[in-house]
Amino acid sequence: MSISDPLIKELKGYILEATKLSSLNEAVVDTQPCLLPLCLVLEAIFRKGLNNLAHSAFGLTKRDYWTWLEKTAQSATGLQNGYKEAVESVANNPCVSSMQGRGRLFIRHALKHKCLHIPVEIIVRTKGQEGIYDADSIIGNEILGEIFLSLLYQCSHINFELQLDNASFLDDTWQLPGYHEYELVPCMDLGVYLGHVSGRAVVVRVEEGSVAAEDNKIEVGDIITEMFGTCIHGWRRGRVSSLLRQKRGLPITLRVIKGHDSTGLVFPGVVPLLRRLQVDVTQLQEKYQGEALAETTETPLIGSIGGQSVEYLGSLSVGETGDVTHIEHAVAAVVSQDRQAVSVALVTGEIGVQTLLRTNRKIILSHSYTEISSCGRRNDMPEYFAYIAGDTSCTISSHFTCFVFRAPSVEQLMAFIGPTGLFEAPAQNGLLLCSFKVSPDIESYRTYK
Repeated sequence: MSISDPLIKELKGYILEATKLSSLNEAVVDTQPCLLPLCLVLEAIFRKGLNNLAHSAFGLTKRDYWTWLEKTAQSATGLQNGYKEAVESVANNPCVSSMQGRGRLFIRHALKHKCLHIPVEIIVRTKGQEGIYDADSIIGNEILGEIFLSLLYQCSHINFELQLDNASFLDDTWQLPGYHEYELVPCMDLGVYLGHVSGRAVVVRVEEGSVAAEDNKIEVGDIITEMFGTCIHGWRRGRVSSLLRQKRGLPITLRVIKGHDSTGLVFPGVVPLLRRLQVDVTQLQEKYQGEALAETTETPLIGSIGGQSVEYLGSLSVGETGDVTHIEHAVAAVVSQDRQAVSVALVTGEIGVQTLLRTNRKIILSHSYTEISSCGRRNDMPEYFAYIAGDTSCTISSHFTCFVFRAPSVEQLMAFIGPTGLFEAPAQNGLLLCSFKVSPDIESYRTYK
């Protein structure tokens, strides 16, 4: 009887995609469609069967996979320098503050520096750090652990060129915002107004004709993380102006997290910050989406990118809960705005759903099943469907957004949204997706425990 696990099967698929890029002498970069699901499934494997309760001087404490990764780097001898350096770099990075964020940043570091196999090798081959994983895990299972290790060896032969400085939102989500470095001409006034919230310097206004406004380098919703090579995370009001005065006459170097992507969609992690600063997120997103659609040239690609061919109409914030009842009014609201639809492919895997532009294969949406709280369609608008996702795991998220789509026909929609189709995800962390009726106007498929 063969031993297998669906996570191992999915990991093989993503590694195969990455290997194909390497065979073409292409590096795996942050925008490659295979990277995000690869990282998601790696994290799922590191967490599966993890004994996350540990005894300490304060009683039982909760731990994540980062805990044992850091401990291994500190206690094991004869380790490759790249592994220790990756752990130290993550531990000292001010952009991540939680065990989840540090674990995610480590995975990115280890992929880039080809050392992800080292800590797993210690557990699988030398039985080091015993008791970390139970018998139902992959890493703690003798056979599955070896299979996983062999796949990580394959990863060490793939060239990952990842922007490791883009780490500010890893505490909350695997989704990466756009990240840019700019050098502006010397000036005393950038023309930028910043709001400081949760330690972040968020752009709330940009003066027309200013240095920052040139070519839309800096826009409302962006977050400035560095100036003149200095991290400004956690700075109070006034310190940025003081730094500009100190560096007067020098070119202004900035590192900026973009508040929206190329389709105009506001980055989910920025949304709660903008709301606290009383910025109208819906109005801002409509502005950016309108600009993006005006610039879009529909040039069909040669070849298929797979997934279900649908149209993406836009999104609507639905508040602090992701209940299925929001779908009814969200679909109607988005459709009534008469936005230009975008041709996309909806692609599902073992642990998440991705939306890719059919014109250039760029990922515009990506959500794990743990972030999706509900999905369904209105019976009176049968070709439209939607799903609601939180900005992090739906069990702890405080902000939810509804994403609305249109299928070519009702028949094609039911072929993949029904109880045996697209949104019937495999059981994952106790979550199932199933079909039920909630009102005469809406047919819903909702996640629940």
